[in-house]
Amino acid sequence: MRRVPLKLLFVSSALATFAAMPSIAEPVTLTTTDGSISLSGELLSFDGKTYSIESRLGNMSISADLVNCTGAGCPPPEMLLSEFRISGARTLGERLIPELLFGYGDKLDADLVQTASANGEASFELASFDGDKMAAVEVVPSNSSAGLTDLLDGNAAFALSSRPARNREARTFGEAGLGAIRAPEQEHIVALDGLLIVTSKDNPVRAITEQNVALAFSGKISNWSQLGGPDAAINLYVRGANSGTREVFDNLLLRPSGLQLGGRVIEVDSDEAIADAVANDPNGLGFTSFASRKNTKALAIEGVCGLQTPPSAFAIKTEEYPLTRLLYMYNADRPMSVHAKGLLEFAVSEEAQDQVVRAGFVNQSISAASIESQGLRLASAVVANRDLATFPQLQEMVGLLIASDRLSTTFRFETGSAQLDARAQSDVGRLANLLTKSNYRNKEITFVGFTDSVGDPELNRQLSQQRAQQVLQSLIDENPALESQVRLRALGYGEISPIGCNETNTGRRINRRVEVWARDVVVRN
Repeated sequence: MRRVPLKLLFVSSALATFAAMPSIAEPVTLTTTDGSISLSGELLSFDGKTYSIESRLGNMSISADLVNCTGAGCPPPEMLLSEFRISGARTLGERLIPELLFGYGDKLDADLVQTASANGEASFELASFDGDKMAAVEVVPSNSSAGLTDLLDGNAAFALSSRPARNREARTFGEAGLGAIRAPEQEHIVALDGLLIVTSKDNPVRAITEQNVALAFSGKISNWSQLGGPDAAINLYVRGANSGTREVFDNLLLRPSGLQLGGRVIEVDSDEAIADAVANDPNGLGFTSFASRKNTKALAIEGVCGLQTPPSAFAIKTEEYPLTRLLYMYNADRPMSVHAKGLLEFAVSEEAQDQVVRAGFVNQSISAASIESQGLRLASAVVANRDLATFPQLQEMVGLLIASDRLSTTFRFETGSAQLDARAQSDVGRLANLLTKSNYRNKEITFVGFTDSVGDPELNRQLSQQRAQQVLQSLIDENPALESQVRLRALGYGEISPIGCNETNTGRRINRRVEVWARDVVVRN
């Protein structure tokens, strides 16, 4: 299909018919999207983008993006044409957004047609099965910084980012009158991902410490023999400085060690390109996304305390894999067209989670893991507890969990705050909905709180209990009926079960959590 300029994409026969019909002067009310102003009159015409009405103030034309229409004369929602751009992180633009558009099209019972251009951008058309055009979406894959800049400048309806918006970016949006970009109304988590340290499958190395990752990518370790591999120079494959993947890597691994990129560095322009290069280089070492790992071998990550975590979907969902990252879709505080709004609502819904998996990312649906698969964390708890005084608590915890399944939902709080973080707030609703399902009847749901090892152990235990109770109460506030449907309780075990190394900031953050466990209610006489 040839590429057609967006302004010319939609000349629908249905819209032409609607606009060409003699005026039937049906009454309508147009209300601004914030509800502050309403205007009533008789609808003269509608071309898919603009309402023309006759009111007491005279004939007026108003953009459909700015108002909601109510009344007998309003056109059906599918006739509200949307044209918008999505810009930002390349992996999200090339992999996730097309899947979300296909899923959104299915929900609307609409067809989706894609036309790719020579420069990597892609145009999508949504049309009803009757051929009526509904939306034109242009996707511009670049990087997280460029996406947020396009959003700020009004050149995109959404920015895609593989990192959270920086403080200075948030200030710029606020100063421009475009809202609080980090607020839940504008910052949306659409998928989860893990930053994987990858090698060729021909390389014998299976695991690497966080410290050695930093030393290797800074050039201070330059030979595979220093990592337990062959006597060969390490070839490093990295993303450019403006990519979200690179920024996450720098923030999690290089900057905490006071190091910078160095050594035999080869810069490539996408996560997929890193995977391809490493897969074909037995001496290659790179970092890429979980969704883009392709035919590489991902190394398990070992912390400074010896805890080792392989990159699995469950470990990423619980954010226990130390290089987990969240993937974002941002919007500015501007009016959105009907299908831009619809796509956003779909992207964060439970319906979209299958599309997230098809794109190769980790979704936010709640999954369960048996106690057998949690053996490593229980072994770590035993090894970490050298204080005999806490051993009875450890026995009690293991006794509780041994007949339970762990749910992937893991609640964390804003740093230094009693407020649930952004992901946890959305997970409250997701968990509340799950527990209403019939397969959770006759279940006991236990919220188990843990802390890092900083401070007094008894105070930490009390804090973990308080936070577990806080999560439980948030769930009841979301759906009070749950108290009569499932058994709920909260427990706190403080610092006795670390899953990250308390010697590092990342490890301490991972350890501060509230887990969710489910087990059958068994009556014993």
